[in-house]
Parts: sequence; C-alpha cells; structure tokens
Amino acid sequence: MEDKNLEVEKIAWQVFLNNTGLHFTRELTPEEKKQVTNVESYAYYRVQAEKIYEKKQRALLNKKYPAIDILSDGKRGMSGGAYCLCFVYSKYNGNFVLKGYMREVEEYLKKNYTHYFCNYSLWHRGQSRDIWHFWKKEIAIFDVSIKERRKGKKTEVRPYMDSEPNKEILKAKTFNFKRLPKRWIPEFDNF
Repeated sequence: MEDKNLEVEKIAWQVFLNNTGLHFTRELTPEEKKQVTNVESYAYYRVQAEKIYEKKQRALLNKKYPAIDILSDGKRGMSGGAYCLCFVYSKYNGNFVLKGYMREVEEYLKKNYTHYFCNYSLWHRGQSRDIWHFWKKEIAIFDVSIKERRKGKKTEVRPYMDSEPNKEILKAKTFNFKRLPKRWIPEFDNF
C-alpha cells in the first residue's frame, strides 16, 4: 500500500508540474515540497494521479506478463521522455513488460534482446498512445486505426519502401494481420 501511495504522489507531482508549466532549477527539499502539496487545490492532481495509476495497473493486470522496472538514468531531454509500458513479444525470452521512460526502455531492449517486436504504450497526462516496433531497423510495423480496420485495412509487417525498390518483392515480404498476435511468429525469422 505504501508503494502505491509513493507512486501516486510521484505521478501527482509530475501532473502538477506538467499542468502548471513550473520548472525548478534544483530539487525541492521535502519541506518545500510539502508547502506546495499541502494545499486544497493540490487534491485535483492527486485525483488525476490516482486515475493514471489505476489505468496503468489495469493495463498490467490484463496482460499478466512478468514486469521489469527500468530505472531512470536522470538525464534530461525531450526525446524519449514519455513514461511507457513496453509489451515485448520475444522469440527466445517469451512475453514480458518493461516499465520506465521510453529512452531507457529502448536502450535496455537493444542492449539485452534480439528477435522481438514490441508495443510502446506511452503515457502523458492520463492519455496514452501506442507505437509498434520491430527489432530490426529495416522492418516496420504499420498499424491501422480502428476506423480503417472496419473498412478492411490490415496491419502490415514489412520492410520500409525505400529499402526494397521492387514493389512485387516488397509485396511478397509483407505480412498482413487483422490484429497482431501476442507472440513471436516463425515467419518473422525470414526477415
């Protein structure tokens, strides 16, 4: 329970900073932080943080994969700064979830694994978006929206257009899926 409260407080503080646009040049002391958070209006950010925390927990429980926490290295920057849940479907290591900030999660995956595809579920201000990624750089996963899926379009796993100039060879190397499976597919070994 204490871990949940600490996580909710971290999320509330981040939501507070994002919504107000505040940026501190140094880390606040616990007393200074308490002065900011012990006001009535800060309850709104705790409620928002509680909702975000519950969404993340539901996402993890629905998959029931082993979760690995990736610690932040503390480097600041715009690139890779979104919190993500990365659902990895691996040939050799099975399915698992990586939790952390996108840059650190990507570095961890590239360093420790091959033969996988994954879904980065990025979280910011209570909203999420998904990015599919294949372990080889020249292969891409082109997901379609729900609206396009209803029209009959399918998710494609194929090389990028510029890496294969012949369209017929490209078409032969393309796999179409109504929905991507939640496991490694032996045909992906041919890439």
